[in-house]
Amino acid sequence: MTVNGGLFLIAIILGVGFVPQKLGMEYLEPSAFNAWRFALGALTLLPVIRFASNRLVSEETTQSAKATLLLGVALGVLLFFGALLQQLALLQTSVANVAFITGLYVIIVPALSFFLGVRYAAIVWLGGITAMVGLYLMTGGTQSPSLKGDAIALLGAVMWALHILVLSIKAGAHPQIKLSAYQFGFCAICSVIFSLTFERALFPEQLMGFLWPLVNGVVVVGFAYTLQVVIMDKADPFSASLILSLEAVFGAMAGYWVFDESFTAAALLGAGLMLVGCLMAQAPTAIK
Repeated sequence: MTVNGGLFLIAIILGVGFVPQKLGMEYLEPSAFNAWRFALGALTLLPVIRFASNRLVSEETTQSAKATLLLGVALGVLLFFGALLQQLALLQTSVANVAFITGLYVIIVPALSFFLGVRYAAIVWLGGITAMVGLYLMTGGTQSPSLKGDAIALLGAVMWALHILVLSIKAGAHPQIKLSAYQFGFCAICSVIFSLTFERALFPEQLMGFLWPLVNGVVVVGFAYTLQVVIMDKADPFSASLILSLEAVFGAMAGYWVFDESFTAAALLGAGLMLVGCLMAQAPTAIK
């Protein structure tokens, strides 16, 4: 699988993953849902870690286990805030709006990269702007705004942008499956603490309440987020953020099919513009 192909697959899974996230909110409050899905995501990696234990040990001879754990904690904090804010936003606004605003990391990532000394060619910036216009038409231009929900989603987008940057800079020097398990586990711990402190219940009242965090935890967290960790050290963060932003397309489509949310001709045009923006960003990107 190529890097871009892997990123595209991740975007599909993340977009469709908005459905179990929204459905799960019928049974669990935001942080409780995240606690379960990230804990289950971490558990799905344990057999992989055990199977690949010899390889993981050899990888850690060049990078201490302590450094991997600390990076996992830092990533877990970003995941915790990004996922929590995203879940809170879903309570206030539509799946399409959350998908759109989350996709604003398309511009947040290169803006933050500027302060790290990375410069991008004009065509790449133009690709990002084109993708943003497409995002707006795809989702934000077809939904009524919710100031509170949209503001929460925007804060979450900043967390996701920071997560992408840290992964692209640091993940390649660490055993990536173990790093994924660390970040999921720490995110789950933070979510449990937050849920027990601020929410009514950590456990769902109905057995069906375990289904949606299980689906999201295994497929979105255990597979897609782990694949992202493995791929990001090989990808340019700006190009990667553009491809990952296609999750808004698949999120809006899923919202249309499952929740009967709006999906118009403008949304189709927006999807096309997003694809054009992603192709433009495949030009030489970073000018050091």
